Amino acid sequence: MNRREFLRVSTVGMSTIAMGSLLSAASGRSRKTNIILIMADDLGYECLSCYGSKDYRTPNLDKLAETGIRFEHCYSQPLCTPSRAQIMTGRYNQRNYEGFGYLNPKEATFANRLKEAGYSTCIAGKWQLCGDGETVRNFGFDEHCLWNMLVYKAQSRDANSPKNARNRYWAPVLYSNGKWTEYGSDVYGPDVCCDFICSFIDRHKDKPWLVYYPMILPHSPFPPTPDSRDRNSKNKKRNFGDMVEYIDKIVGRLLGCLEKGGLRDDTVLLFTGDNGTHVSITTNTTSGAIKGGKSYMTDAGTRVPFIAAGRGVSPNGKVCDDLIDFSDFMPTLCEIAGAELPTDRVIDGRSFLPRLMGKKANRREWIFCHYWGYGRNKAQTKEFVRDKRWKLYDDGRLYDLSRDVLEKSPLKEADAEAIAAKKRLQKAFAEVRLRQ
Repeated sequence: MNRREFLRVSTVGMSTIAMGSLLSAASGRSRKTNIILIMADDLGYECLSCYGSKDYRTPNLDKLAETGIRFEHCYSQPLCTPSRAQIMTGRYNQRNYEGFGYLNPKEATFANRLKEAGYSTCIAGKWQLCGDGETVRNFGFDEHCLWNMLVYKAQSRDANSPKNARNRYWAPVLYSNGKWTEYGSDVYGPDVCCDFICSFIDRHKDKPWLVYYPMILPHSPFPPTPDSRDRNSKNKKRNFGDMVEYIDKIVGRLLGCLEKGGLRDDTVLLFTGDNGTHVSITTNTTSGAIKGGKSYMTDAGTRVPFIAAGRGVSPNGKVCDDLIDFSDFMPTLCEIAGAELPTDRVIDGRSFLPRLMGKKANRREWIFCHYWGYGRNKAQTKEFVRDKRWKLYDDGRLYDLSRDVLEKSPLKEADAEAIAAKKRLQKAFAEVRLRQ
């Protein structure tokens, strides 16, 4: 890290305590803010009714949007592991993505930083980052209830996974606080994770806490949910819709848990998705039909819902068109908690906490995506830089997303506006590469 980068990271880190204190003051309460970060699995922006979905009902998330902020331009990575690495560390994938289903233990997560700041920490849902219980704890999580620990063994320790450890929905097999539990055929995995979180919250009322909930839902396969009318349904689209609505039900359960514990006014809740919807699912929206784009670098693969509500989130019902990058979540959580950012590595994200509080924000002019797909193969590397309208790939393709959101035709004859946009985005590419 050069001196300029060190000063940038250090200055941001020193500001977190002050801003975190402002968030507490804004709520009129003295204790630190509890945080719930929910990240659905394979859920594009088009799936929530507050984003225009005509196929699925999401009243609890719609209500959160009405009482908080709904962001129009939040962008993940196109695939699950790259997104998890980026959101947890605040760093672009060229720095820390070493392969599918793995996160280098040398990385520092937002849980590490918040734990050092006095938070109790919990993770429940989908892991898929390699290791065992000790690995999860070393990434900063005091308690865990996780799926997808099977083929991702620790290098020197064996997680001893049962043969049915791939079960995530009915008859789930989950890894809870270092031990495997195999549940019966009438048990639904997402309910177990929700129960685990509610128990954690109930047991940690007297100190600030972080819950990170990378949901299992609604990733394929698409079996019926406990609320499905036909528990034997093989209709993929219908079952997917039931899964989206079950996500909303679980969000409602978590809100009820906060109300019961008297913690609603002390908690900020953030909801997003890890990448676009599965390519087999097409959703009817008020803007037309949108086909899922998981694993693709288009809007359908990278644009995800993002709703923030709760303590200190002041602009009720606001729709915000600021650009939000997945690397921004770590510095934001640290700033909410008054935790220091790491100073021994580059942090690519910037905090959007001022925007949550209704204050003037240091808005992004662009976001960057470095994508290796399922493996770290430099020959297959793809990158883009984009703003809300223009998108430039590393091979020179330029798209005007206001006219071509599906990216069918890169611009060949550019007018003055397109030429100016390309120059701006080329400068952004140069800035990212300078910091590598």
